[in-house]
Amino acid sequence: MAVLLHYRATRPQALSPDEVATARGLVAAHNATFPFEAELLTLTDPGDAALLGTTTLPEQDPFATFLGLAHWCRALTDLRRALPGSTWQVSVDDEPVPWDDEAGFGWPEQRDPATLQLMEQLRGS
Repeated sequence: MAVLLHYRATRPQALSPDEVATARGLVAAHNATFPFEAELLTLTDPGDAALLGTTTLPEQDPFATFLGLAHWCRALTDLRRALPGSTWQVSVDDEPVPWDDEAGFGWPEQRDPATLQLMEQLRGS
């Protein structure tokens, strides 16, 4: 069963062409380093919503799903920080992804290097 990551950023003023280029560059950079065969992040053309998208998390195994979500949370954190004044909604299926002003999107376990390393090791077993 597919697990979907949904993301939406809105703000009162439209994105500038430079902001659109920055957002697309960040998405391209994170897509290029995504270590799984799975759907990548995509952005719709900016309209009423500054950014909008959905991607399917890797389904090879639970470790890939966990690690893929951690990767995309870092990407969305970078996007949020690059687009000041935006209101963000990020969820995994219907579960909101928490935001922390210092750490960004995701759960503490996804930012813990020891946990991430363990997930990589378990995935390789």
